[in-house]
Amino acid sequence: MKKLLFSILCASPSLLFAQGSQVNLQSPKAVGMGGAGSAYFLDESSIFYSPGALAKMDHNAISVAGNAVMYKSAFQEVGSTVVYHTRNQISTPFSLFAAFGPKNSWWKAGIGVYTPYGGAVDWGKDWVGKFSLVSLSLRAIYIQPTLSFKLTENFSVGGGFVYNIGTVDLENSVPVFYPDGHAGLATLKGTGTGTGYNVGIHYNLEDEFAISVSYRSKVVTKLKNGDANFDVPESVASNFPAGNKFSAELPLPSTFAVGMAFPISEKLKMAIDATLINYDIYKSLDFDYKENTPVLQDTHSPKKYDKAGSVKAGLEYIASDCLQLRIGGGVIATPVQQSAYVYPETPDNTRYLISGGFTVKPSPKIDVTGSFAYQRIVARQSTNVESHLSGTYATNIFAPGIGVSYKW
Repeated sequence: MKKLLFSILCASPSLLFAQGSQVNLQSPKAVGMGGAGSAYFLDESSIFYSPGALAKMDHNAISVAGNAVMYKSAFQEVGSTVVYHTRNQISTPFSLFAAFGPKNSWWKAGIGVYTPYGGAVDWGKDWVGKFSLVSLSLRAIYIQPTLSFKLTENFSVGGGFVYNIGTVDLENSVPVFYPDGHAGLATLKGTGTGTGYNVGIHYNLEDEFAISVSYRSKVVTKLKNGDANFDVPESVASNFPAGNKFSAELPLPSTFAVGMAFPISEKLKMAIDATLINYDIYKSLDFDYKENTPVLQDTHSPKKYDKAGSVKAGLEYIASDCLQLRIGGGVIATPVQQSAYVYPETPDNTRYLISGGFTVKPSPKIDVTGSFAYQRIVARQSTNVESHLSGTYATNIFAPGIGVSYKW
């Protein structure tokens, strides 16, 4: 029992750290170009992608965008013909950006509220891995005030302080059974906070060639006094203290990104982004419970994550002053190099991305942008080191989105 609870309570929030949880949907314009565009788009979303570019805006603006991320995964256990599927779950990452300051000035200020990490998955209570995971929903909301300065006509720098509010809601089955045969249920809910920063530089030439370099720091989110509740038969309830609390630290990784943009023709532009994500910060996951029993002890679970990266590229076709069309794609490497550390929260592997989008301008002050992204995670067989769940995962992710921007 102790070993089983160890795997349940330690493996659970792994979604925070694998590629499945990183939400690169802050700008529907960039999403339409495969997630590239940090050097190309000089707008309020630069608060996230490249704070140095913000000062080059010649106007003020506010924008809001939202997405409906649908995560669909399947699992087939080794030696079985039965295939289990996740239930329909939609997570809704969002972004709100505002940029303001004197027009055509040497500085610009802004604020962003966005969700760079998050997701939702529900395998249900009847699948073979229910003692590893039933469901998980999480979200990291970053609040980032930002300042950006134009040092020359071509070169600008910027940065902002990040305050994170993170939430986790997890369910796992527990192998203790009621008289009718159904298993007990563990529910963990917690809210934590953390701080960090985001800095960047932007350089452009007269022929529209531009390069952007940005660094987003790690954010160590500290969960304190989270709720650990157990729905178990009365005969074993003493091993699962009612109203128990837990604390943990969840390190969200830093990223280093380089972007490039250049014209192919008068109406066709291209952007390329490369990103290194320092997932190797995730060394272990430790839980400290307010009340311990011989079954429920504080836990330490080592992890084996490596640095990972991605390359994304996209094209924008300027059809007219009122319409732009976009297409893009990318390759995203997994930080989970050892298959023994694949978990059902996000059965990660190398993934491939394609996307498209558009912007229409019903007036000179309003932009309406739509996007759609699809990711295919390469099927992967795994025997988990903690739960010993063994089988093959296959996953698809769909993410339609829309955004509106108002300029003045």
